[in-house]
Amino acid sequence: MHETHEATRALLSPATYRQHPLSRPVVRGTIAICVLVAVLALVAWATLPDLPQSAMSVPVLSRADYDDLIDPETAPTLLTLLAIGDWGGTLGKEMGDPGSCCVMYNGSVDTRSNRYKVDFYAQAYVADLLAASAAQLSPARIVSHGDNIYWVGVGMDNAAYRLEQTFEAMYDQPSLRHIPWLNVAGNHDIGGASFICGDKEPYYECSSADELVAYLDRRFEAQASYKSPHGDRWVLRDHYYLERIVRDKIVVEVYNIDTNNADNHGGASVCCQCYGYAAKYGFNAGECDAATRGDRGCVLGNTEMFDACMDRIDSWADDSYTRMAADLAVSDADFTLVNTHFSPHYHMAPAKMARWIELCERFKVTAWLNGHTHGFNHDIGIWGIHFFMNGGGGGYFTANNPIVTTPTIQNQWLVVGEPYGFLELSFSRDWLKVQFATFDSDWRFGGFDLSETTVGGVARGHCWFLPRASAGVSPVGLECNASFNGPIGAPLQWR
Repeated sequence: MHETHEATRALLSPATYRQHPLSRPVVRGTIAICVLVAVLALVAWATLPDLPQSAMSVPVLSRADYDDLIDPETAPTLLTLLAIGDWGGTLGKEMGDPGSCCVMYNGSVDTRSNRYKVDFYAQAYVADLLAASAAQLSPARIVSHGDNIYWVGVGMDNAAYRLEQTFEAMYDQPSLRHIPWLNVAGNHDIGGASFICGDKEPYYECSSADELVAYLDRRFEAQASYKSPHGDRWVLRDHYYLERIVRDKIVVEVYNIDTNNADNHGGASVCCQCYGYAAKYGFNAGECDAATRGDRGCVLGNTEMFDACMDRIDSWADDSYTRMAADLAVSDADFTLVNTHFSPHYHMAPAKMARWIELCERFKVTAWLNGHTHGFNHDIGIWGIHFFMNGGGGGYFTANNPIVTTPTIQNQWLVVGEPYGFLELSFSRDWLKVQFATFDSDWRFGGFDLSETTVGGVARGHCWFLPRASAGVSPVGLECNASFNGPIGAPLQWR
């Protein structure tokens, strides 16, 4: 049943930590990197920043507060984008390796519940769903939040093959084939938490700080230098780049930034390379969960190598911050969007979080879009910026984490269950409409047999209208009449 506006807006009262009620199962133990990255993802909530709660609240607004603007429910759509995160699954299913797709139990795909039927070919299902949405909306761009290539990204020698299999062949539908993808790098694109050196798998232990930094750069360049045969649709110009889209007198700017120095499975995990060392030297990879600078599980305690790696990753974030601030200072855009892999308040320690939030508040950024957490939610800052978690694109099995609020950021919506999906962004003259899209009830999922799948259509859930920056109104916006915050999509249960 659809919730009423009043019931939904009641969520604007201060949020609290909300933990998934079901426990996480034991994860596979055959391939160390797959196992332990999966374990870390499942317990990621335990390492989220410890942030204080507050009684401050986002103002509750009504249509009357926006009388000077065109009615968002009837305003004609002038431009659309699609946004997706954490979509680039591993290969090898035809050889019996489920890779990043699935919840594991006792060394095999967990078949004790039906969610595996959705998970096993989730990337392919979401690709069809994305194509169906694109056929309806004709998006100008697809905004991609990183983790394009699980588990460890690509090297210079295998980038073309992996991107052909994971990107080109997967998103080959006519409605998607020539749409530019605005990409950023996630932690799994630059090594994940395994060895970084080498130009193709198997990657190896670096011999020096200089070699480590050189191959860290090459891991990024392997994706950045890729040229798509379909209109050069793969876009990753730099660790920071600005995409400006002008359509029918509205201006949308997408600020693509590198936040891989985040604290939740970000730069430190990448630079420690713990799973690579654990596999090579035979120590318990369980140490990787808490490995930090100077530990055996962190470059075997080599602080020179760790510091050099972190300095490079920090420099990417610092450059993104500096260039984004300069571009925002002269921006004339109606809507400004941040595209990145990590969330400030979910994935960063307080100092880093505060730095990005202050920048967004100062320049009245419309929305921050990110992945990393493999679920969906919508948070609102009391000054009006909207934060959208959008990490269920099909490359890794979905797993919602607890809500994190701060004194100035409150939760508005957390998806019910563990569905896959993405966000649809539709722009009118005065409004940006953001809506969650997932599987409708016509889908039937085939599990290990893709031929047993029945492709359905697009179901749409949570929806919010965000006003343009120069409108002179509160940026908090309004919930759409068609917004649905109840159970939708698949899978709806952990098990």
